[in-house]
Amino acid sequence: MNKTKRTEILIAGGGIVGSLMAIALGENGFEVVLVDPSFETSSQTKRICRSYAISRTSKRLLKKLGVWGNLDEKFEPIKKIILSESNNKTMDVTKLAEFDLQDETEEPTSYMVEDFEIRSALNLKLRASKNVEILTHYKVLSEEIAKGGSIISLNNEKKIFASLFVICDGPKSRIARGIKKKFISKDYNQVAIVANVNHINAHNGEAHQIFFSGGPIASLPLKGNRSAIVWSEEKTKGFQVSKSKKENFLRELQAKLNNVLIDITLDSEKYAFPLSLSILRDFVDERRVFIGDSAHTIHPLAGQGLNLGLRDIASLTEILVNGKKIGEDIGSIGLLKRYEQWRSFDRFLLSSYTDGINALFSNDNKILQVVRRLGLKAIDSSTILKTQFMNEAAGEFGHLPELLKEI
Repeated sequence: MNKTKRTEILIAGGGIVGSLMAIALGENGFEVVLVDPSFETSSQTKRICRSYAISRTSKRLLKKLGVWGNLDEKFEPIKKIILSESNNKTMDVTKLAEFDLQDETEEPTSYMVEDFEIRSALNLKLRASKNVEILTHYKVLSEEIAKGGSIISLNNEKKIFASLFVICDGPKSRIARGIKKKFISKDYNQVAIVANVNHINAHNGEAHQIFFSGGPIASLPLKGNRSAIVWSEEKTKGFQVSKSKKENFLRELQAKLNNVLIDITLDSEKYAFPLSLSILRDFVDERRVFIGDSAHTIHPLAGQGLNLGLRDIASLTEILVNGKKIGEDIGSIGLLKRYEQWRSFDRFLLSSYTDGINALFSNDNKILQVVRRLGLKAIDSSTILKTQFMNEAAGEFGHLPELLKEI
């Protein structure tokens, strides 16, 4: 029989949030075991077409944890956001608001980076970490609360005793469902179609979001004359579009973008995934905490899903470091409840905001058309409201953890 291994913290899930959580904890002296059966340890991380908007505060986190140095030339700053609305019959586009996200004195509020670039940088950092052990051929089967910790059972009869179990195994968390955790859920009846495209015109660092009745479509600037596309569409039509022939897909995409990008060609495969709102009612239990998409998934229209997970990392790291300094049990419910309280408002704010914006724009209701146009024009003409919008895009609001504060 295999001997039970002991560690301070076991992390289930080696995606971006799980990997960076392991790095943050390892950098602060915690012994960490990271478990993910599909974790990629090679330097050539598989290239997929997902891209992310990284806020200014998330950049600080990456910089302080020693990851940004491997990414500095890979990011594309977002210099401007342009919001528009399309007439679904004529396909004419009306600009509703414009936000300058960069000036001569301030760094950009957001940056775009491709999934494989950030995963490659994280893998490099993880392999150099002396405090993180990665188990790539194992998955979590069960957990049993014991005195002073949890006994987590893996496949091949391997057991690990940990003071704290951190779960970040992705949307619709398998572990959360396995222990019958309760979610607040809403099916948007939409899918997001994502792809990277080439185009002959320069994007000039501009991010465009055009609202249609079926859902918004966003073009987000990448390095060179390339952009990331996030196209939200009614579920049935969306899956049809994602499976259509390349030439048909590009023709419809070009028509929707209304010459924002010119002569587009695919630079990646395209794929679609269903959209839903899913928030855990309780993020923490004795010895257990859920972070990232396993705790909360939101609509991608604001580009804040990953940033929400990175703020989880910064907050949880600070709570655990401070607790350990004064001799607290890092898996105690009292300590973990402080983390939950700190993160609850941010999660509620972003989930409510993205849910409301999607509901407001994904329809043809004439009254709502007037309301949304007046609302965005009011923001567009108000310096105060624009500043608030930019601060939220940058993650500069609320009580910031040390890892997110200006260096």
